[in-house]
Amino acid sequence: MTSSTNALRRFGRIFLTSAFAASMSLFGTSCDHLHDPHDHDHDHDAVTTVVLTLVAQGSNDTTRVTWEDLDGIGGNNPNRIDTLFLRPGTIYVGSVQFENRAESPAKNLTEDVLEDANEHQVFYAVSNSLGQVSVLDKDGRGLPLGLTFSIATTTTAAAVPGSLTLSLYHYDSESSKNGTDPADETDVEVTFPLILR
Repeated sequence: MTSSTNALRRFGRIFLTSAFAASMSLFGTSCDHLHDPHDHDHDHDAVTTVVLTLVAQGSNDTTRVTWEDLDGIGGNNPNRIDTLFLRPGTIYVGSVQFENRAESPAKNLTEDVLEDANEHQVFYAVSNSLGQVSVLDKDGRGLPLGLTFSIATTTTAAAVPGSLTLSLYHYDSESSKNGTDPADETDVEVTFPLILR
């Protein structure tokens, strides 16, 4: 066997080893990316359940309502939407909890939202001027978060019922959240019928 043939074989082995190492390096990089905590696809599971808890200021009067869509967005209609009954002329302090109850045991996703607070915000809207919502908590940069809030209902019972809509938005990055504008991506949006009585 000639020395030139041996040299070619050595070169071939070196080339294949280098190519394999390079491909493994690329594979490792893409795997790390798949588990990047800032990759939104892996921030948290789908939200199947939203629970609102409201306590009337200065009392133990507690109201709890649930919205639930166990088969997820795009499937069947939600299997549960409670009606929110509140007293007129009252301030309520509220909190929202996000869950995935399609898993067993159910998974509390509120902790995930709180962990990535700088990239999330909950917006609230009340129809028919039945009340005014104020967000009480802030993210790490001092911008509104919305996991806790207050709602001040109007002073008289309304003849026409309304609704309370909440939207959990996810921002592509911290810099795209300004505390005022919603994001392009919605993790979940739910509407509770609202009646003052």
